[in-house]
Amino acid sequence: MELRLTDQVAVVTGAGQGIGAAIAVTLAAVGARVTVNDINPDRAERVVLQIREAGGQAIAVTGDVSNKFQCVNVVETTRSEWGRLDILVNNAGVLPQVSVLKMDEWDWTRCIDVNLKGTFFMTQLCSRVMADENQARGGVVVNIGANEMSMMLPGRTGYAAASAGVVGFAKACARELAVYGIRVNTVLPGIIETPMTQHRLGDNTAVLSSQIPLKRLGQAQEVADTVLFLCADAGRYVSGTTIVVDGGGYDLG
Repeated sequence: MELRLTDQVAVVTGAGQGIGAAIAVTLAAVGARVTVNDINPDRAERVVLQIREAGGQAIAVTGDVSNKFQCVNVVETTRSEWGRLDILVNNAGVLPQVSVLKMDEWDWTRCIDVNLKGTFFMTQLCSRVMADENQARGGVVVNIGANEMSMMLPGRTGYAAASAGVVGFAKACARELAVYGIRVNTVLPGIIETPMTQHRLGDNTAVLSSQIPLKRLGQAQEVADTVLFLCADAGRYVSGTTIVVDGGGYDLG
């Protein structure tokens, strides 16, 4: 099974920490040249340093994916640096935790703008490059969303709406872009153990772990490994698919 990405170029958004960082590091480890995008320049640079210290190739490009002009800069900087673009991983996202009864319009709009509109901007821009320049080589788009359990936790109405939109968007894109050899898939992680989830879950971690058939939270590397499969030649006939990485589901009793 071929899991190498030698000489390919990948853009990973929201890659400054957590799942995004694990994806960027994993793709670089198998030969991809990676653009590490994050809204926080310090975080992006730390991931680039980690990749370079391991012998990989990476650059950091700061940008907010909800802003189309900043998305253009991410894409054009990548093309200027590496001369091509093969893979896009839409990982950037925000997670306002507030009840639908108390959520203000800014929280809702920010969540939709980053999680859904940002996915649209980056997919459109990168797919245009892939369609125009890659010919038979095609390309790959992988979206990171949230599975049903993640959406059922309190205060996640905006997150749930955006993630559901991403799934539908990916399926439609997979059909439209197949003619260009571009594959589009979505990965829906369960509750993954990252600094953000540890901070927000607090003492609830043990309870949630007990409700998962595998009896533990997921690891960012396990999501990254799934993304690698979809990006690599091993996943060459997979498109329009949604893969759930959640340890077997949840028993909410």
